Amino acid sequence: MDQPKIVTKAELEAPPEEQTAGMQRGEAFAHDHVWAGHSVFPGGATTGWHHHGDYATYGYITDGSMTLEYGPDGTHVDHIAAGDFVYIPAHMVHRESVPDEGGSGVGVRVGGEGPTVINVDGPDPADDA
Repeated sequence: MDQPKIVTKAELEAPPEEQTAGMQRGEAFAHDHVWAGHSVFPGGATTGWHHHGDYATYGYITDGSMTLEYGPDGTHVDHIAAGDFVYIPAHMVHRESVPDEGGSGVGVRVGGEGPTVINVDGPDPADDA
């Protein structure tokens, strides 16, 4: 018989291949093309540039606030606060930064195969048109 599975905060695993500088991810579930977990950002942190491969990411900010940078040369900036949801399309290179009080959130990635975090050197450059 299938049953619900509870993963407590103390049980969250920190898979080394799923980490990005400037944040700590905890994995609750990873199966059937879905990843679910929790991320903690220490105060003043800025993550490294990364994307989530084939996975679309849905996030909910549980504590604090953050800035999301993306787009050519990282020039697009969105501000996200506790209680906000965010959607990050598959393969979108981005990074997060948080103010001094830090922040945390819950993330769910769906629809992909392979690694759910790919660290990169930076976003694509802007076109010189």
